[in-house]
Amino acid sequence: MSNINNHGVSMNNIELSPLFQELTSEQGAAIQGGAAMEFFEDVNFGKTTSGVVGIDSSYVGDFWNDKISSIKVYSGRWEFWTDANYSGRVLTLDPGEYASFNPNTNDVFSSYRSV
Repeated sequence: MSNINNHGVSMNNIELSPLFQELTSEQGAAIQGGAAMEFFEDVNFGKTTSGVVGIDSSYVGDFWNDKISSIKVYSGRWEFWTDANYSGRVLTLDPGEYASFNPNTNDVFSSYRSV
């Protein structure tokens, strides 16, 4: 087993602040190329939740098809499409909380992806 101080250098005296900084979760996800969001069945983040979704692009699934009413974007930029296979109208969302949408974009999404 090697000794980290075997060359007379103490790790306690090394200045790390120019090399490392504390990141927010959004910054960490962006550096890793990640994105995270969560969608909900009712307005104001009510009823059923998808749970946190990562960078995978996807059809929302049979249960969620045309039921998304509010969205929390934790990191990244996301596109929500009104039809499967990324077709129809698109809504692009940046990080933030979207408690409700206008009647034309409420309960209509069928696919999503991070961009």
